[in-house]
Amino acid sequence: MRTFFEEIWRSISDFKFYKDVKSFSVGKSIKYILLFILLISLILTIRYSYGFGAGLNIAAEWMKKNLPVIEIQNGIASVDVEQPYKVSQDDMVVIIDTTGKTSSLDGYKRGVLLMKDKVLYKESDVKTEIYNLADVKNLKIDQNFMNTVKNNAVWIVFPFMFAGIYIYLAVARFLQIFLFSLVTIFAAAVTKTQLTYTQIFNIGAYAVTTSMILGGIAALFMRAIPGVGWVYCGVYIVYLITGVLNCKEA
Repeated sequence: MRTFFEEIWRSISDFKFYKDVKSFSVGKSIKYILLFILLISLILTIRYSYGFGAGLNIAAEWMKKNLPVIEIQNGIASVDVEQPYKVSQDDMVVIIDTTGKTSSLDGYKRGVLLMKDKVLYKESDVKTEIYNLADVKNLKIDQNFMNTVKNNAVWIVFPFMFAGIYIYLAVARFLQIFLFSLVTIFAAAVTKTQLTYTQIFNIGAYAVTTSMILGGIAALFMRAIPGVGWVYCGVYIVYLITGVLNCKEA
């Protein structure tokens, strides 16, 4: 593991390291990039899980203040409140109407409508989904329910989130390495540096380190940062070209 972290540091700080990288086996390079993706995925999953948990706390507090107790028995919802019951937040509306008086969310940008035997979720003017309650045998949505969700949801979601992030990053990074190998090939041709495709792949696998760290830092903010994609690609290209230059035999 110490060697792994040393390789991360040298990939970032020591361009002469790429002269050694070109002689690595493909298996070693693949192992490095997979371990590095594993590390980034773990960090991002912890960050997103924290955000998910904070979001659950906000949602639970909002439900406590704004929604009545909802009971569902054998697919039929019941609520002890005058209906239709409506509460809104910004451009989002929640309507409870088990009487049948309200059957759509027309006129609302986004919202949730709880009816007697189904839930209608409107994400936008062009996307609305309907969920049947027939399979719900016994459910009571109250403060105890929300506390249970808060205490367990993060741990349930964590492994699935981690697996999803890891698979996504692995596929994206290998596609990136293969696509940007064209940059390495071009740089090698211009500088008349003799490299096999295996050596080109090795350089690409280690050169992606810095840009992945920058991308990971950006992702930790959990918001879009203008131009970060261009910076990401630009840094990667700089490392690829500089890596090739350091592989050129004197």
